[in-house]
This record gives sequence, structure tokens and C-alpha cells, in this order.
Amino acid sequence: MALTEQSTYTLPNNHELRLRVWATFRRALTTAHLHDMSSYGTTQGFQGRAQPGMYGGAGFSLEYGLNQRWVLALDVARDWSNGTKLRGTYTNTGQVVSQTGAPSGDWQIAPAVEYNWSPRYGIIAGVSVYYAGHNTERVVSPQFAFNALY
Repeated sequence: MALTEQSTYTLPNNHELRLRVWATFRRALTTAHLHDMSSYGTTQGFQGRAQPGMYGGAGFSLEYGLNQRWVLALDVARDWSNGTKLRGTYTNTGQVVSQTGAPSGDWQIAPAVEYNWSPRYGIIAGVSVYYAGHNTERVVSPQFAFNALY
């Protein structure tokens, strides 16, 4: 499930401000059947099931038009996820596994500058900074994109 809202406002001196707000929520409807080694950390001899935990995110974006070519942008977002449920047995040892992984979440801020040399083409460059969270790393990640409208 996801919700998105977007509005544009004209500020004094004909500068445009776009506000976007979003929220997402996801939940796996079924479980994955696991046999032996898997990406869930199981090894040889495991037979069981795994189900990813619920996860989602929310945030807002502001884009301020300096003029028709230059735009300043800022995103602030929060992502979260519950732990994966893992259930099963190691057939070679009889060990029963019933565990739920640790939840995680992060906060990020992403300032950027956009330049459009025509109504159809532009570039945007910025940086995403994951600055707080639980069971997550602090990360600084440069971003660059070419925009084309056909």
C-alpha cells in the first residue's frame, strides 16, 4: 500500500515550490520454502520456511525553482523493517530453528541541485546521508541522474 501527495505553490517573484509527501507499507503474503543453504543464513540440511517482516517508509520532498533552469531539492525520509521469521529443522542434527531477525530503520536527508537545459533534458546531483537509525550503518552516498522526457 502506498500514498503519495504532491502540490505546487507559486511563491513571490514567480519561484515555484513543489512539496511531495509519501508513505509506503509492505507485507509478504506468503512464506519462502527453504532447503539447505539460503540467503536467510541457513546451511546444508535445513528444511523450513522464512517470511520477511513488514517494512515501509515515509518522507517528504521540497523542490524550489530558482529560475526555469535551476532547482534546489531536499528529501527527508524514514525507512523501517521488522525482522524476518525463520522456522525449520536441520535434518542432519535435528536442531529446531524458530527465530525472528532484528528490526531495523534509518533516517536520511538528501539535498541536491538540478539543472535543466531544456524542458526535456536535465541533470540532478546530490548526496544521500543516512544519519540515524537502528541496526543500520551511517552512510554518505553521492547521487547523479540524467533526466529525459520523451
